[in-house]
Amino acid sequence: LLARLDDREILEGGTEIFPALDAAFQDLSVVQARKKHVILLTDGKAPTAGIREVVQSMAAEAITVTTVGLGGDVDDGLLTMIKDVGGGRFHKVPDPASLPKIFTTETEVVSRQAAQEDWFQVQQSGPAGFLAGVDVSGAPYLHGYVSTRMKPTPAQEILVAPTGEPILARWRVGTGWTLAWTSDIKNRWSVEWLRWGNFGQFFGQLAREHMRVKHRREFDLHTEVQGGEVHAFVDAFTGDERFENGLDSVLQVVGPMPSQEKRDLPLRQTAPGRYESSFTLDRYGSFLLRAEHRRLDDGGKKTAVAVSYGHINNPYPAEFSRFEPDLPTLARIADATGGRVDPTPPQVFDAQGEKIEYHEALWP
Repeated sequence: LLARLDDREILEGGTEIFPALDAAFQDLSVVQARKKHVILLTDGKAPTAGIREVVQSMAAEAITVTTVGLGGDVDDGLLTMIKDVGGGRFHKVPDPASLPKIFTTETEVVSRQAAQEDWFQVQQSGPAGFLAGVDVSGAPYLHGYVSTRMKPTPAQEILVAPTGEPILARWRVGTGWTLAWTSDIKNRWSVEWLRWGNFGQFFGQLAREHMRVKHRREFDLHTEVQGGEVHAFVDAFTGDERFENGLDSVLQVVGPMPSQEKRDLPLRQTAPGRYESSFTLDRYGSFLLRAEHRRLDDGGKKTAVAVSYGHINNPYPAEFSRFEPDLPTLARIADATGGRVDPTPPQVFDAQGEKIEYHEALWP
């Protein structure tokens, strides 16, 4: 093929990624196969229009895409985007001689089973505070893991298998954490870890570092609803289980949802450590409750001590949940008033000989 191209054709050629991906998508979408994988090889830049959309369509059909950039004139950002959306990998290759190895590696990765059962020792690939005092290089062997790929930044890889695949990774979600451990914690793949002297320290420190941090104490808020009246109460205790007395507590009622109407009610202390309030529910729906508990310091300033959360529901009357007509009741009403049950349209508009005369002047 190359022998039939003249120099002008080679110099003026370009990389057209979209048509190639689209053709691969059209061909593979009608193929019955356990795994469908595309390797995109390019040595230059290309227009980006439509590429993300076609790769998203491929991912929706369980077709993964790996990109290979040959030489230094490739668009790294575009190829990275394609592999992120397509669930594959990105290989940047300066030397064409490396291509056979990459294709071999891709074939091995795609064709093997997700569950890898082989003895191996984990390797630390990233820093983590919870590993303080734990030498994972001396940890016993794991006997297997689920093969997967690392999420893009800001996900952080912490432990890996000798193949480079992640064993433990984490990433931020809002103010919390999400962690992925790709082995197990049972006597199948982690049978030797269960006997490891640092097993409890490892997972204990991992859990403590990533659990939710409460900046304020929370007191349980209890509610009782009876006849449209709500009785709310809080039992407040100190850390050493003593009654928390003398708090300035306010209960805020929000709702009915989705409205954000708010009203504040005092929670008065009625017994040691107990704070109570009662109010009427004059509307139907769901209501959110939040109680703030503060204490006056020596300077007369209110400082937050704790918070309480609750939820109540005032359902609509049972009659509102019925969609069929109450025929017996309608029959009794018709009988009592001398009317008819389920009359025909002519009967509904039958004046029964009655008429009303009305005069209106057409001219002043």
